[in-house]
Amino acid sequence: MDKQTEGGVSVLATQGSITLFGNICGKVLGFVFAAIATRLVDPTDYGIYTLGLSIVIFIQGFASLNIYRSVDYFIPQFINENEYGKAKMALRNVIIIGLLSSMVGLAILLLSASTLADIFDKPQLAFVLSIFALLIPIQTINKILIASFNSIKNMTHRVIMKDILNPLSRIIAIIILISAGFGIVGLISGYLLGVVFSVFIGLILFVYEADWFTHSETDQISNRDLLSYSLPLVLTGAIYALVGQIDYFVIGYYIGSTEVGQYQIGFILASNILIGLQAITPVFKPIIAENIHNTKIIESQFKLSTRWVTILTIPPALTLALAPDPYLSILFTNQYTAASVAVVPLSLGYLINASFGPEGMVLEGLGHTRLTLLNTFVLVSTNGVLDLLLVPELGVLGAGIATGTALTVAGLVGVIEIYYIRGVHPYSAQLMRVWVAIAFPLAVGIVMTSFLEGLLLIITLPVFTLISFILGLHIVGGFTSEDAKVADQFDQRIGYPVIKTLLMISMNK
Repeated sequence: MDKQTEGGVSVLATQGSITLFGNICGKVLGFVFAAIATRLVDPTDYGIYTLGLSIVIFIQGFASLNIYRSVDYFIPQFINENEYGKAKMALRNVIIIGLLSSMVGLAILLLSASTLADIFDKPQLAFVLSIFALLIPIQTINKILIASFNSIKNMTHRVIMKDILNPLSRIIAIIILISAGFGIVGLISGYLLGVVFSVFIGLILFVYEADWFTHSETDQISNRDLLSYSLPLVLTGAIYALVGQIDYFVIGYYIGSTEVGQYQIGFILASNILIGLQAITPVFKPIIAENIHNTKIIESQFKLSTRWVTILTIPPALTLALAPDPYLSILFTNQYTAASVAVVPLSLGYLINASFGPEGMVLEGLGHTRLTLLNTFVLVSTNGVLDLLLVPELGVLGAGIATGTALTVAGLVGVIEIYYIRGVHPYSAQLMRVWVAIAFPLAVGIVMTSFLEGLLLIITLPVFTLISFILGLHIVGGFTSEDAKVADQFDQRIGYPVIKTLLMISMNK
């Protein structure tokens, strides 16, 4: 491994370990938020809240022009060339464009709130949307800040802002507001206050960390290049916002708001499977952008990240696919166990999607945003068509099958495109061994779900699934010396050589 490649591995491992820790914190706090919310308001109100949030997120994708996704493409390249004035100009332009367009989106939503309420036959939805409309400009700034931390590879501040302060302040806010008798208004307002507070702290952290933003003189950049990269992502973001949201729309239209709330809980539970992929992607795109002409590094990073993402995804995916009911009933009450039939296909779909690695970030890092748009269209159109075919007959199960299938198709298309463009792919013999090792936790999980139930099952199943998977990797030779180097970077963040010791034992070193 040459020094440049090793440096990329080091950045991927150290920053990835931070985002992995942040994702764990964020997921736990997100679960706490959902668990508290579902206990403080009834399923119907929670369903209307979910539907309103889905509509706002969808509109925000259009209104923000998805301009934030250009931040971690251009800024890493400018900083790498010490062109701080251009980096500042790029970020400033993104903020101005994003805010102006978001305000237009806010106005459109306010004007159309009553019409949308009539379409879904939910009169209360108009009032919900009139409050939630404020989220459009706030969320735009939030995403720009997160992308800015990605671009300077400061995952610590990103984690503080996104994964700790945002959900924690939301939890505190909804407990206070709903307990004070504000009901669904308290739920919506609590969500908004959480985002506002995290944005405020995020701005302070970014200005403190990126001194070039306050001290550098702005330098001219090509707005044509900025728009050329960003415009395909406008539709990409808006279309991608339909993933998951389109399920809610179709369920809400054909079935009811109660089922929307139930499915949303199942969707949240299953989406946590992607914790490994979400830990890698924030830092992965800037690495690709910085090495855009070095195919060797791109291939090395792609293969390494895909194998590690797959390893991190298999245990939670198997756990949820084998026993969705206990997690839904104990974490969110028995009213939400109806979503268990959707959790299984969603879990399998997310697992297969993760096995393709961060293919979307490779395409964006290489500048192929038009292909990103195409793939997102494939994802959403597949999801939408299957939703319309399956939801009326199968309910939330149909929605889960539709999304799981769409995730599989879109991921495969992205891998094929990358191979065609640069001749690289994420697969290796070592990755195949990882998939062989899945037989061990699968067998253990089937036995455990046959004899255990309730709280004992939800506590022991993930532990034994993980242990048996590691044992399986050891037996089939699924670990490499390169893994030990990456694990060492993770362990430095933990402060104790837990992962490296485990790998060394497994490799008989």
